[in-house]
Formats: sequence, structure tokens, C-alpha cells
Amino acid sequence: MEIAIFTDEIYKEDYTRALNRAVEWGVKYVEVRAIDGVRLPKVGTDVLNAFIQQVRDLGLAVSGLSPGFFKCDLSDPEVQTTFDDALPRLCDVAGDWGTELITCFSFKRSVGESFSTEVIDRLGLAADRVCEAGCRLVVENVSACWGATGVETGEIIRQVGPDRLGLCWDPGNAGRGGALVPFPDDYNAIKDLVEHVHVKNYIPEHQGWGLVDEGVVDWNAQMQALRLDNFEGLLVIETHLTERPKGRHASPDGMNELEANTYDNLEATHVCLDG
Repeated sequence: MEIAIFTDEIYKEDYTRALNRAVEWGVKYVEVRAIDGVRLPKVGTDVLNAFIQQVRDLGLAVSGLSPGFFKCDLSDPEVQTTFDDALPRLCDVAGDWGTELITCFSFKRSVGESFSTEVIDRLGLAADRVCEAGCRLVVENVSACWGATGVETGEIIRQVGPDRLGLCWDPGNAGRGGALVPFPDDYNAIKDLVEHVHVKNYIPEHQGWGLVDEGVVDWNAQMQALRLDNFEGLLVIETHLTERPKGRHASPDGMNELEANTYDNLEATHVCLDG
């Protein structure tokens, strides 16, 4: 298994600094969500071109794109705009950047709202259009959407069809979304669907994010299970923790808190993989 890191989980305001850190840390792949605070695909063409040129000059590769599609209500006008404009543009970017993987969500769920088959229809249509453009759509489980846990997202994917839509498995999000035991319980229900993995942790008693080795997810056991199940995708570090936890060792020189936490998560991920 290879490791990737979201560039804006290293440094949010300066992608050059983020990319140089990735190289310094020995990371080969970067995942792209936002560039200097602007989320894909709203980034201007000149910035996109400069970004990918720097990625290539540094010997890095792009593991996937995370534009945040469909983290909205089904009735939101943004849905149609995504189909008409944003999705085709992002597929073009993915092709130019040498990656096929695009991550989306499964539409917001309001309290008391009944599930609509339109969720399935819309995700299926998006997956087909992404496939026609030579890419692959994966849906990430996340709280507040219909697929908050692995089990819920797996049910959606199986209705759409795993041949059309894959799973970006985020056990930290599953913990936040209500899964009491993301691994092994949730994972065992969806392990045949996993194509991409986001690495972070969640601490229920704090209702906040934790480092890889602090939280509800047993990442050591999760990564060993992925290996046993012949997972061939990427582990993408998505720290989400911008304040330095008390009691952690001192930050490496020159790093801000997000960089230091992401560096910790990278080191912890290596320990899990070597275990």
C-alpha cells in the first residue's frame, strides 16, 4: 500500500510549501482538494497549470481529486451545476493530471427526512458520466449525508452497482457518523467495496478529531486487515486536526500545528504498515 497526503492537510495557504514538505517526508502521492484555499474545480486555469507543473517537477504524482460534489441537498441548484459544468471540467483536469479517481459524497440528510431513490439515480448518473470521461467515481462516507457510516454507504453503492461506483472508506468519518466500531464491524460489511482510504481518527468523548493513534479507529488493525484483504489502493492522510494536542512531543522545527500533526500521522501510518 502506498501513502498519499492531502496537500491542504500539510499547509493550506501555500501549495508550494505543502508540496515541498511531501517531498521532504518521502511521500510520492498527493491528493488534491483545495489549492491555496480555493476548492476544486473553482481554481483558475493558470493556477491549476502551475500547480501540476510543480507536482511533476518535484517527482510527485496525484492520487485523486476531492471536489466535494454532492455534499448538499438533492434540491440544491448546485447539483445541476455540478452535472453541467463542474463534473466535466474536473474529469478533464483528472485526465490531464494522470489520475482517474474522483471522490464525491451522497447528499445531505435532514432530520426526519425519508430516503429517496433519487440519491441512487443521481449518483449512478454521475458515476456513468465520470466513467465515460475515463475516470472512476468513489463515494466517501461522511456524517450529515445519507452515507454517514460504511454500512450506509455500502448499501447505496450496492444499489447503484459496484461496477459503476466505488467506496472511499473513511473510518474516522464513520465514527463521527454514528458507527460505534468502525473497525472491524463497519469495515467487515463493506471491505469488498473499498477502493480508496482516508486516514484520520475521531475521539467520540471529545466530539473531535484525533491523531491516528488516538481515537475510536484501531488503525494498526485496520491497515493489517487491508493488507490481508489485498487492498491495492492508497492510504490518504487527512489529518483534520489543526491544533496541537497537549502532551505530544515537540513539533519539528519550522512546522506549524497542522504540518506537525500531519507529520505525526505519517509516522504513525508507517508504524502501522510496518507492524
